[in-house]
Amino acid sequence: MKTMIKKLFLLAIVFFIPNLVQAASSCTYEQQAELNDIVANVKANYVPKEILDGKALAIYEEPDENGNYPEVDHYVHGFEISILNITDEIYVRVTNNLDNETYTFYSKDTKDGIATFETKESSELVTYTIEVYSNKYACAGESFRKLTITTPIFNIYSAMDECIGYEDFYYCQQYLSSENVPAYDFVEQLEKYVEEQEKKQEEEKKNKSFLGKIKEFYNNNKLIINIVGGVIIISGVTTTAILVKKKRSRVL
Repeated sequence: MKTMIKKLFLLAIVFFIPNLVQAASSCTYEQQAELNDIVANVKANYVPKEILDGKALAIYEEPDENGNYPEVDHYVHGFEISILNITDEIYVRVTNNLDNETYTFYSKDTKDGIATFETKESSELVTYTIEVYSNKYACAGESFRKLTITTPIFNIYSAMDECIGYEDFYYCQQYLSSENVPAYDFVEQLEKYVEEQEKKQEEEKKNKSFLGKIKEFYNNNKLIINIVGGVIIISGVTTTAILVKKKRSRVL
């Protein structure tokens, strides 16, 4: 039994050694603490942007005498992604789950510590992985942090006339955090949403109508209501005073 326990203990040590070696850093604890404070400030965000994608023929305009249409700048939906707080002590490497494109940014590649790049991809959800490395001390090149950011999908239905007035409906919003639905699902869900909104508006009209009638009744009978209300209050106070007086008389 003791021999078996020793073997299991040694086996556990063998399995843990690679993790311990991998987790070890060439920097001192003080240096690691300094770098951890720096990488903790690294943030990432994105903003939708119309990105120039070359030239296109303006077929909606009149052609010239030779039948040629003029060329205009062609823009596509995309995003500008920014990585903030890159300092001299670190650098970042950006990859994504869609292709093999990689960006590496050092402090010298930034403006006021902010690195930016553009992506024309807006037809799929794309997750960008931002890995932060040390660029200082003996642990230069070691990864100290990993964060991700996911860009949404441009919604092709958002520009349709059917969405006018229903911009709050999820599948009428310009950008979605989930996949686009097929056209028949979009129509079906939009019809349900419109029906729900119409019912809601009808209920609100009924409530307003009911409250309006009460208000109208009060305005038309304000004098009588105030007089009757005043009489009821005075009567109540008088009755209370009489009852209290009688009670005191009994006590005496």
